[in-house]
Amino acid sequence: MTLRRHMIDPVPVTLIVALILSFEASCPMSKLGLLVDTGACRPTECELECLTACQRIHGSNSPLEVSKIGVPPTIDQSRCTSCLSCIRACPFDAIQRLSEQSASSYRKPASHSDPLPIKERPYEVSDDFQRFPESKTIFARAVYDKDYEYCGMDMYSNAGLMVEKGLPEYNEFELNLSIAGWELYDTLKDRHSYIDRARQELQNPHKRSQIDPQKLTEMVKKAAKFYGARLVGVAELDRRWIYTGDRRDQPYDVPDEINRVIVMAIEMDYDAIAASPGYMASAEVSRCYSQMTFAETELCAFIRRFGYSAISCGNDIVISVPVAIDAGLGQYGRNGLLITKEFGPRVRLAKVITDMPLIPDEPDLKFAKSVVRFCEVCEKCAHTCPSQSIAYGKERTWSGKTISNNPGIKKWYINPETCYGFWVENGSDCSNCIRSCPYNKPNSLLHRFIIWVTIHFPWLDRLIVKMDDLAGYGKQKLSGRFWKKIWRGK
Repeated sequence: MTLRRHMIDPVPVTLIVALILSFEASCPMSKLGLLVDTGACRPTECELECLTACQRIHGSNSPLEVSKIGVPPTIDQSRCTSCLSCIRACPFDAIQRLSEQSASSYRKPASHSDPLPIKERPYEVSDDFQRFPESKTIFARAVYDKDYEYCGMDMYSNAGLMVEKGLPEYNEFELNLSIAGWELYDTLKDRHSYIDRARQELQNPHKRSQIDPQKLTEMVKKAAKFYGARLVGVAELDRRWIYTGDRRDQPYDVPDEINRVIVMAIEMDYDAIAASPGYMASAEVSRCYSQMTFAETELCAFIRRFGYSAISCGNDIVISVPVAIDAGLGQYGRNGLLITKEFGPRVRLAKVITDMPLIPDEPDLKFAKSVVRFCEVCEKCAHTCPSQSIAYGKERTWSGKTISNNPGIKKWYINPETCYGFWVENGSDCSNCIRSCPYNKPNSLLHRFIIWVTIHFPWLDRLIVKMDDLAGYGKQKLSGRFWKKIWRGK
């Protein structure tokens, strides 16, 4: 059998390839090269160490050439391999590695000592607001509050019974995945030791980098994404959001010099969360908590390399959602979670607080206002909540119904007591309010278009909710969908 080859005109193909290569070559970040600073070069005062170093690597085909004694060398960019041997050898630092987008393009920010402007925040706080103790959070009460119905019971207490019943999405494999997923996160328990370390570093500071704050901010954000964050923002640390104390009421004494918070959003897999309240969704949550731990730990180490202090927070020390809003990542939703533009509530929040002079981001006011408007008419999370712990109705309030609610913020308050109670009965945590949220979509072009519509045409919000229902979004899916994707490497 003979195979018929497609007859393709070589001229258009060559032209297309040339255009692609031309486009790649024109990309500013791809044009790294070496440049001889003729003003700094002193060829009559050296022994041409740069040429010797280049020839040691490249032999007679060295890209660095000296056409005439006493004249600065030139570099053939087409043959240069960026080995940097000439840079290391030059006694006058006259050879530089540059790109078309040089460091001079960064704007000069205000001094770190300058007062920061008071920015508009997309949430309201009462005048008599008081800081909240971590000991009143439901996770602390489940361990220490003997008056709470489910004290002494963790969310896996009923898991064995659920597995024995042989129910779909409640199997031993995914249960063990879920429990094992907490291993790394559970290694970080004593946050006070991180605060003590930061205080010691502040008292005995290492040599601090003098890099421009704008450049520092860019590097920190790149590092955060390298370590696993899908979204990252920076805010001035509003000390109202620091817990008064830990889960045993031991005070958090965060030094005043620690005045920035870096918030990282770790994306949870869409198909895994779609299996909620089954164990696959729980496994994805625990995996992301350990991913949070990795990202925080590595980012703290990165910051310390520049001579600054950094404290890893996890779910502790600082309340996550308001600082994430301050950092421009999103807004409070009806379900009490952060709603992001890219992933809705399908994220876990990691935090690092530091004294590094980073440039704060601004809250996304237009998006934040659109979220409140949309949540006023949606209520899908309230309908799908198994314990009915999410409030219905348009009106937000200034306080909740239990001591686990932090009063003084105008929002929809959930009932953490009944929510956690369902977790215990279910044998694992629940993500139905995330799964059912219309903002929870893969970050596609269609999703971004719908977000744009909610911002600019709020009168269409009710229609969007109805279309979301008709399309079948938000309903529970079997975990097999997730495993097929993972197995195929998609």
